[in-house]
Amino acid sequence: MNKKEYRFFAYKLHMVKEQEIRFLSDQAIHNSFSGSKLIRKVIRQLGQTDRENFVVVMLNTKLKPIGTNLVSTGNLTRCIVQPREIIKAALNMPCKALILGHNHPSGDPSPSMEDKLITLMIMASAHLFDVDILDHIIVDMDSDAYLSFADEKIIEDTKRKVCSVLDQISNM
Repeated sequence: MNKKEYRFFAYKLHMVKEQEIRFLSDQAIHNSFSGSKLIRKVIRQLGQTDRENFVVVMLNTKLKPIGTNLVSTGNLTRCIVQPREIIKAALNMPCKALILGHNHPSGDPSPSMEDKLITLMIMASAHLFDVDILDHIIVDMDSDAYLSFADEKIIEDTKRKVCSVLDQISNM
């Protein structure tokens, strides 16, 4: 019997530093105001401010930014975000927590149902890998207007939902 050999490849993942972002001289992010400034800075430097951009900022255990990733650039009203892309970035960095952020080109930082749903999906995925989602901040690029999911207790409520569902699954 002559069996044909099957071949596949070995891969090595590397994080590649693309550019440096300077922000608040190495300060920790302890509130949504400084988080919103950071999200705006990242979008201005990496994204396109005339369309919706979704970014993730990775924080170390002292809540200092150690990396960021432009996850998606969309159009005027939406961008497609896959939780796997956010988790992939987080797992390749020595981070403990994430701040999610995106802009609304309309100027209205109110969260849509889709914004709340993707936050739930990302939080559930991150929970499995012991990565905390501290906030999801929606910013207006032309003013200081922003909305913080943490300030609005959306993060707290979502975390409760995620833990409840995962508890139900583990008790099956």
